[in-house]
Amino acid sequence: MRLLFYFAVFVLTVGVSALLVFLNQQSVTLILTPQIGEYIYTIDTMPLGLLVLLFFFFGVILGYLLHVVVNILR
Repeated sequence: MRLLFYFAVFVLTVGVSALLVFLNQQSVTLILTPQIGEYIYTIDTMPLGLLVLLFFFFGVILGYLLHVVVNILR
């Protein structure tokens, strides 16, 4: 029963993520640094929904890793 619950949460997460990317297809460029002389560091253009999801899941993974490290150090 627990496995079925995890599968349902996974399917719901994938579905909502796909909907978010589908509804936010406008391309954006993320500027990483201010212009320094003639150089400016950016991330290639990608859909806004995908960029939001990448940062969301990066934050989830970072939070989980910090939680694991704190539990190891206790």
